[in-house]
Amino acid sequence: MIRKFWADRRGSYTITFGLTGVMLVMAAGGTTDMMRYLDTRAKLQDAVDATALLVAARHKNGETNGESDQALAASNLAKIFDAKDGTISTVTASSSSNTLTVTAKAEIGTYFLKIAKLDALASTAASTATWSSSSLEIALVLDTTASMLDSSKLTNMKSAATSLVDTLSAKASATYSVKFSVVPFSNFVNVGSSNSSASWIDQGGNQRSSIYDAYFSEHADRLGIFTKLGKTWPGCVESRPAPYDTDETAPSTGTPDTLFVPAIHPDEPDSGSYIANDYMDDQSYSWDAKTRMKNKKKYDNPSHVDFSNSNLYSNYKVPKGPQFLCDVKPLQRLTNSYTSVKSQINALTASGSTNVPEGVAWGWRVLSPKAPFADGKAYNDTDNDKILVVLTDGTNSINTFPTDLGGAYSSWGYPYSQRLGSNPGTNLRNGLDDKTRSVCSKIKAAGIKIYTIGLMIDDTDGQQLLSDCSSGSGYYYNSPSASQLQSVFDDIAKKISKLRIAS
Repeated sequence: MIRKFWADRRGSYTITFGLTGVMLVMAAGGTTDMMRYLDTRAKLQDAVDATALLVAARHKNGETNGESDQALAASNLAKIFDAKDGTISTVTASSSSNTLTVTAKAEIGTYFLKIAKLDALASTAASTATWSSSSLEIALVLDTTASMLDSSKLTNMKSAATSLVDTLSAKASATYSVKFSVVPFSNFVNVGSSNSSASWIDQGGNQRSSIYDAYFSEHADRLGIFTKLGKTWPGCVESRPAPYDTDETAPSTGTPDTLFVPAIHPDEPDSGSYIANDYMDDQSYSWDAKTRMKNKKKYDNPSHVDFSNSNLYSNYKVPKGPQFLCDVKPLQRLTNSYTSVKSQINALTASGSTNVPEGVAWGWRVLSPKAPFADGKAYNDTDNDKILVVLTDGTNSINTFPTDLGGAYSSWGYPYSQRLGSNPGTNLRNGLDDKTRSVCSKIKAAGIKIYTIGLMIDDTDGQQLLSDCSSGSGYYYNSPSASQLQSVFDDIAKKISKLRIAS
């Protein structure tokens, strides 16, 4: 019987074709269902990634409006995941101190795999968004020169900087510290008069900086002169001699040029050409202006002392004396006392000229783990980020005059001393620009990120300098108006927060 059945060819092609046809339909149709499944899974993952970022941002910034993370996730997925691509059946959202994980399940009905009793295919996607667990150390290096009084620039800067402090400080936790420092700058940077006896301030002893007596005919006690004249050293310091002027080398009495020399504005010559800060008799009959200015003996027994207001600058009517041009507010060391930081920002005033490299150099020093402050964490601490935010509304410039002194006194001394090079350019701009590029390069090499803001600068070279100083694309803000500063600082705060997809 078996042999007869095997030899019987009636209907065999029909049976074989029928069986083969069913298998071909299942294979082709199943492939179609599987392609739909893979497409759904990819679209679900994209939607879950986007949802995790959105919900994490709202969760961390306290913008949930009372809704749970899970409710926010489900609501957002319903909006961005097209129903024709599948049906969302399960959504979960869970958070930790610095992460938020969203999972979701989506199903599609099958067309051809029903033959194999597979009525639906389910896709599951998960995404974890994390905001940086690194602690933050942020230095705000802020231009407080006289031009900041124009167009409400100073007012808007204060408001925007305060807002940045509020935004980032809200992210602090027991394991995630956020510290700020504030470094105002103009002709000088002020390190604080309370540091007058600090070991890193050059006390003028036997081991003293090579620039300490630059403007005296013989050795003079700079801080002692303030006392003799009934004044208090306000806290401004001169830039250190190169190469220490643009670095963070820790001050050491063993290397006197690393110490910070207290700035003292010399009594300028008794002459009609030198009326900016002539506050006592020269007690010298030399025809040479520098000789009269440098006469140290006049400080031993001052005569005809005059601390009336200076008349040189129309917008700078302040008392003459050894403190002249040191009107910049003291810097704020790194701290998590946000009230103190905001108070310092609110107290800022404007006067003087634009000395960007000195401001940036001190911005680095307040973040540094090295003296004079040593407040910053070690550079190799992978759980800590150091950030420098630099704002200026003008190009580098310190006033120069056609006199023997060459111009105004600043952290770089008088222009005739050539601490900014032998050809520093008009108003010392070339020399200051070179120093700016030097210090910015060193800061970035140390792993510190620099954001720069050129506030209403219409000078192409000045814009390029700030761009070069920054850490690259996305770190430089080119000449916004004063009213745009809020959005600029908001954007910087978002970038510093570093919300990202982790897995």
